[in-house]
Amino acid sequence: MSKTDKFRSIVREALIKNTYEHQRQAAERTFSKFQNGARAVVIAAEMQSGKSGIALALASMQRLSLSDEILCQRKYLKDTLYLVTMADVALQEQAKNDLATCHNVVVSNFTHFGSCLKGEFKFQAPKLIIIDECHYGSATDSVRYAKVFDYLENINLECRIAFVSATPFSALYAASDDSILRHNFHTALVFHKTSNEYHGIREMHRHQQIVKLDENNRDFCDALFLRKRFIRQFQEREESGWSLIRVPTSQAKQARDILLESGIESEQIHIIGQKLVGLEDHELCSLEDFKREYETAKLFDDKLIAITVAGFRAGVNFGQEMKENLINSWDSSISNIAAVVQANVGRACGYHNNTTATHYTNLDSVRAYGELLDFLEDQDERQEFQGIREKFEDICERYEIRGFDRGTSVTPAALIEVSSKRKLVDKRVYLTQSYVVVPGKLDQEQYDYSRYTKDPDLLEAIRLIREELLADGEPYRKQGRALRGEHQNWIKAQWVNGATYDDGTPSCAKSRSVYFTQQLSQGEQVEFNAIVNPGGGEITENKRVMASIFSTYNLSRQKDAFKRALDRNDMEEICDQFDLEHDNTLILIYKRGDYSQSLSDEKLEIQQPGHIRHKSVYQN
Repeated sequence: MSKTDKFRSIVREALIKNTYEHQRQAAERTFSKFQNGARAVVIAAEMQSGKSGIALALASMQRLSLSDEILCQRKYLKDTLYLVTMADVALQEQAKNDLATCHNVVVSNFTHFGSCLKGEFKFQAPKLIIIDECHYGSATDSVRYAKVFDYLENINLECRIAFVSATPFSALYAASDDSILRHNFHTALVFHKTSNEYHGIREMHRHQQIVKLDENNRDFCDALFLRKRFIRQFQEREESGWSLIRVPTSQAKQARDILLESGIESEQIHIIGQKLVGLEDHELCSLEDFKREYETAKLFDDKLIAITVAGFRAGVNFGQEMKENLINSWDSSISNIAAVVQANVGRACGYHNNTTATHYTNLDSVRAYGELLDFLEDQDERQEFQGIREKFEDICERYEIRGFDRGTSVTPAALIEVSSKRKLVDKRVYLTQSYVVVPGKLDQEQYDYSRYTKDPDLLEAIRLIREELLADGEPYRKQGRALRGEHQNWIKAQWVNGATYDDGTPSCAKSRSVYFTQQLSQGEQVEFNAIVNPGGGEITENKRVMASIFSTYNLSRQKDAFKRALDRNDMEEICDQFDLEHDNTLILIYKRGDYSQSLSDEKLEIQQPGHIRHKSVYQN
């Protein structure tokens, strides 16, 4: 066997061994789109249907497409970049394990995109980029996507890109007209057709496994008829099994106490999470701890209940055996479609025969998701994007979906060229020096904040923020808050309300705040530009501090928003996140640090249209 045949044999064997036929078919159809002129392909794959298998098949097919000469050279081995959209180390490690048999794949995330290109692709630029969970970060102001598309349009002109997601509606919605996927990418759609053994959300709906929770009866901690029914189902189960409850962070202890009062033993209840209200560390467990407890309980024909919180990461796969023995699930977070189908119901999807488990959740979101999947499947057969925008709008209106992440409407190229002349170029990159979190204390006319910080800029920012909130003597709910006056332009302020607090995505105010502060607390370098995220007419250089103000007195302008203002539970949750005493207002302020010449040069290099581009030298 020749060296070339040996390498191709290794790839083919790993491909057959580690993927299913339907996953390979999705990858083959994707490569067919590439060969027919598409540079970007959006792959719609249902929850727990095997997106990692599709990615593995794509990477394998990319390697098999290489010429014999390149295939046999070690320095050209790495040719595929897999980007995890969510800033979650556990998900990145999971992806590395899933793709371990594909030696040509480099797994990274958007934060380290630039450094990954320099460090891992020294000899050749990536030929294929695969983006996981593409529904995240698809807003027009998304720093994540902007870096990737700048790279593809201005530097690596030969690289192709595949988006994989169970809820790719953002990217697809945008792809129909003025798209972030750009018309010159000739974006195509592939709908992943699962095998007959797959039991997904549409199948659950057909088997009447979904029980409707609406805004008035979703709270597990209220004395509800449906909650009694949920607990009775668990108690009447004769063989081993388990149940799953998802509640706001502040209600985990209360949910446990309700279960105890209902006669469920403490040994049967496990709370998965960290630093939760009213709970000691020894009362909490990790996901892996719970899986081990489940295996132990199964030996004694016992049953368990797992309580998770809203921040529990998406993408968790409990495995086929646990899905087979799931009794029921309850999701207190009635939110947008992506949040619902990626929570409890989504985790119960997969290749199993459990047609009896009952899921208490937002039935309208489940119905809307099923209808959208039907439509996308039909569009895949038609090979076209026409009508996506209109269909999504129609479904949103009919099901009265609030907080549905419908993606982006990017300005047409001609208007982009005009508007870019007016927009200031944010080319100087700064690091973040520090941050401080303080309570609002709006019930006190004066409050000594020097116990939290001695920095004069931070103290002055706190004073000006309180001044706005107390402009009329006492605080009241108000929309459109702003720090007005030229003498306050050095502060970038985000007034967080009910609509912007938490929609289940990494771009919401809660997720961004938790992510950036955790990075800083761990000693990581964080770009101040990414925190400020300047808009038109702004540049980071002019901002000395960035403030996020979480307050029950901030009101969303969206009259039809699912939630216009933060409530007490929201404030308790965010205060507990930062180990701060409970208050109706929390002020988080970041201080700008030193100017970074290296990061500025890197940003300028990516933005340079005339920069040397990877062309035919990297072709097969």
